[in-house]
Amino acid sequence: MAILDWMNVRELLHQCSALTNWKVLTIIFALLNLRSLPLVWHIRVLGAICRLKFFPPAPFTPKTGPAALFRPMIISSRVNLLDCDYNLHKSNSTYFVDFDMSRVHLWVSHLAPGIINTSKELGLPVNIHLGGVSCNFKKEIKPFETFEVWTRVLCWDRKWLYSISHFVKKGSVRPKGYLLQPWRQIKLAKIQKKHDTGSNGAAVDSDMNKSPNSPVIFASAISKYVFKQGRLTISPEKILQNNNLLPPKPAVAEASSPPKFSANEGTSDDAAAASPLLENSSVAANEIIDLSLKPHGDGEVWDWDRIESERQRGMRIAKLFAGLEALNDECKYDDQPALGKFRDLY
Repeated sequence: MAILDWMNVRELLHQCSALTNWKVLTIIFALLNLRSLPLVWHIRVLGAICRLKFFPPAPFTPKTGPAALFRPMIISSRVNLLDCDYNLHKSNSTYFVDFDMSRVHLWVSHLAPGIINTSKELGLPVNIHLGGVSCNFKKEIKPFETFEVWTRVLCWDRKWLYSISHFVKKGSVRPKGYLLQPWRQIKLAKIQKKHDTGSNGAAVDSDMNKSPNSPVIFASAISKYVFKQGRLTISPEKILQNNNLLPPKPAVAEASSPPKFSANEGTSDDAAAASPLLENSSVAANEIIDLSLKPHGDGEVWDWDRIESERQRGMRIAKLFAGLEALNDECKYDDQPALGKFRDLY
């Protein structure tokens, strides 16, 4: 009887051990793929919103805001197994989740205060809605490879605000500083000083902030947003002004500017304007988008003329994107035979 009892105990321990091993493996797998698990997307967005609520960034002033308008926000991450497709690289569909996160962090600092102030001004809440995203893929990202997503305001017209995002190899693009994070700025300065003096204290003629080579771009994307108060469209310019991101507008520009509020539900006028640009442009859209990461001349003052010049430069890209509105007219399938119909998994 004692022998039988001991055999039962051994069998029970073996079953518990096997069960424990499966639990440990499941926990490890979940931790390695944490950001791809169900509901984690919502937690990541909620985290960015809580950061605005409990740790708000220093408010922009009329002096500091315009210089920060076109500066990028950076998020860093790593490709996990659930991000990969059968080719064992990051699946194209998963890029858009990371674009979401990068845009959320940018909007928390750039747009949320302006939306809140505009809502108070109108006495009703103003909401922001994503109107479209287009992505151009260039290089694969392998499993467990680290990457960064750089997102910034590109331009705006009377209805839409456009942002541009780049997936880049970590370290291939390096910022000169961090406007909203002084502690990172201090750390960067210490590393810079240590790097410049070298290990033996001698001066080193180099700049650690310079990228070793040209930016390694995995993918580039452009997005557009619209601001709504009910059926009323709020001009992006109004939102930016209410967060001190635009300098005072000259009287001549003010007289010719479009209305800040519009009940027009149609598409942006720039969609129509894109047609001749698409026909006559000799530069491919992806080449223009890639130029966005290249440095521009950095003066000390971002006045209205300089802001407008950069906005017009961005509109060259935005008009190409707006031309995709014509795709809706290609949905002409009524009274035509189809190839077939299949039910996918629920």
